[in-house]
Amino acid sequence: MSEIILINVSGIDKPGLTSEMTAIMAQYDIRILDIGQAVIHEHLTWGILVEVPGDKESSSVLKDLLFRMHELEQDVSFKPVSKEEYALWVEGKGKARYIVTLLSRSISAEQISHVSAITARHGLNIDNITRLSGRPAVEQSIEQTKACIEFSVRGTPPNLDDLRQDFLAIGNELGVDIAFQEDSIFRRNRRLVVFDMDSTLIQAEVIDELAIEAGVGDQVAEITEFA
Repeated sequence: MSEIILINVSGIDKPGLTSEMTAIMAQYDIRILDIGQAVIHEHLTWGILVEVPGDKESSSVLKDLLFRMHELEQDVSFKPVSKEEYALWVEGKGKARYIVTLLSRSISAEQISHVSAITARHGLNIDNITRLSGRPAVEQSIEQTKACIEFSVRGTPPNLDDLRQDFLAIGNELGVDIAFQEDSIFRRNRRLVVFDMDSTLIQAEVIDELAIEAGVGDQVAEITEFA
């Protein structure tokens, strides 16, 4: 009978690690059920869920992986997963998927705490968290930075309107933008974004800038401020 095993590897990232690990697995006709990798500050966290064929010895492949990862100075752990546990996990993956996007000058622990608490309260589980923006320099002023992270969540919220209201409320309280959308083909195929420019994308009113060029800046600025 085949065996399902969760393999976790962590350590300093090095070129060729994925190739090294999967090459050993290939010798045993290993089937990949799930795989994920993240690198933060050159530190690798790598997980893979595999099925070892019934005619292969799992102890042999685990021994080979453990020996090679030790040579490459990586920490590795193994956890057996029952067929029943795997079936329940797969069933859960069939739930609706949503994307929560958090946009701010700088990402704080408080922001993530509130966003993740709202998702949990509405029956959503976080599958992945991905950084979409570049890495900020420590000495750079927050006013000059921008940060964006994306949560991939799964579940069936009892009331989507209540969920959106909670995100809107916490976004206003923390001064951040939070977008919530269904993770569908339509979302992935979008290629156009339309939104307000003045005092949104840029911290200015374009009509005021044009008025300055035309020599009537003070008069027009008075009108736009009144509006």
